[in-house]
Amino acid sequence: MKTLTILSVSILLLLLHYSCDNNKIPNPQSPTVESPVPISYKIPVDVNPALQKKLNAKGDNFYDLNVEFNKFSWQAFIAIFWPMDVAGKPMPNFTDQGQSEWLSWKESFQVYRADGGVPPPWGSPRTGGALPHDTSLVSQEDFRIYLTAQTPTHKGLSKNIADEVDQAFAGRLFDQKGNTVVYEILMNEAEFSYLKDNKLYNINGQINFTRTGQIANFPKGNYEKDTVGAIEIKLAWKILTDSDYKERYYQSQGYIIDEETQDLVQEDLGLIGFHISQKTPTGKQWVWSTFEHIDNIDQNTIEKNGNKVPIHPTLYDPNCEICPVNVDLYNPPNAYVFNQGPHGNLWVEGQDTVYANSNVMKTQSKRMIDIPVRVQQLNKKMQDYLKSKGSVFQYYQLIDTQYPTDQEALPGNHTEEGYQLPASVVNKSGGNPNLTYLTNITMETFFQGGNQPASAFMEANPASNIQVFGTEGCMGCHSSAGIYTLDSKAKLTKLPQLSGDFSWLLTKKAQWDKSKPIPTD
Repeated sequence: MKTLTILSVSILLLLLHYSCDNNKIPNPQSPTVESPVPISYKIPVDVNPALQKKLNAKGDNFYDLNVEFNKFSWQAFIAIFWPMDVAGKPMPNFTDQGQSEWLSWKESFQVYRADGGVPPPWGSPRTGGALPHDTSLVSQEDFRIYLTAQTPTHKGLSKNIADEVDQAFAGRLFDQKGNTVVYEILMNEAEFSYLKDNKLYNINGQINFTRTGQIANFPKGNYEKDTVGAIEIKLAWKILTDSDYKERYYQSQGYIIDEETQDLVQEDLGLIGFHISQKTPTGKQWVWSTFEHIDNIDQNTIEKNGNKVPIHPTLYDPNCEICPVNVDLYNPPNAYVFNQGPHGNLWVEGQDTVYANSNVMKTQSKRMIDIPVRVQQLNKKMQDYLKSKGSVFQYYQLIDTQYPTDQEALPGNHTEEGYQLPASVVNKSGGNPNLTYLTNITMETFFQGGNQPASAFMEANPASNIQVFGTEGCMGCHSSAGIYTLDSKAKLTKLPQLSGDFSWLLTKKAQWDKSKPIPTD
């Protein structure tokens, strides 16, 4: 176990982009197979609106429409990871060497600066000067990310508010070696330009924006003109060790700094989760696509010396069937402590006691909703294609895609007197989503709760003791995102549901620009 991942209060991760330049595995063994989706460096704008209308009318519970949106998700995934040459132009083939497209996008910390200042222009080099660490050992061009591995728990707030800056509504996610999973968030040029043009990158600008009656409304793109709308992506990385099969991971190399010791340790990192949110012409509630590594919680095998060798999952111990699942063990000030009790080894926090099969703090992660068969079938075709091309992405899978089936549909009623099930839960966001729930095990681990009061899944949490099954959904969660304004007493507050246009970054990351007068009316 890496002790620095337990001791540090926050982590500075500086990823070196040159190590992500090649996603090709040498000497592919499989014959070439046909891809089930178009393979292109162009990010798709939307699923064809005419096709959507036709399939929506079939009355098959959106089965065929879901398949089309899952193809859309894989197309976007491929395009976002497409390699670029040194001039920023797409390489001819997906498996060519070159920096992935997303590496040219803006990190959230570059846009929502710690000092509230104006973000540097699109295409400007990354710098670490605004980061609260001594980063002199790392060259400026290598800066990519600032993140914390610990996420504040929002005590007293709605449980369905996810802090998209890190693990959703939680502390830390630990892999089975006891290392912390770390994250980064980036945005494309369409989202960046909207934020900068409207000065929404700091609290001052948001107040000036909302005092005129406006709310956030990111670009949706244009299908006819092939113009892509706003996109946010989130990546989850694990520390790779000598016992990992590194060739199965899209890799990066980075420095992790322990704030207590200030030791700088270089680590190999492997991608284990990837999330895409994209605003589209037919999706004012955005389209949500989420991917994971196939070894996260399933026990796969690898061929070694003619024998099949089991691979230990990253986030699940198959040898501990009684280990409690999805327990947030490290969330200061409520961190669990290992205890050797008379009845066995335990993790103890106050009156809460859970079984421990090891003194290594690790998360036993469990997916509460299986990947649908329709998604598995498409994944198999994509994985076979990617394997034939020798791509490392043969080891990744789509979990599912969430999208609105009627973007004009209003959110369900969420008052204590007027809420109605199922609409107040399944249509919390508005848009009549095709799915109620969609989560990524690397990013929303601690949302995997199961039976809970319906209140937890309705906007503003109206009192309700009616039990429903629930995890969380991207659209429902992000519909709660707001934007800053001043109330009638000139007190800073946030506008309600839908005002942040499904982006938590507006209120989770924006800071005051103290060099300018703070608005008071």
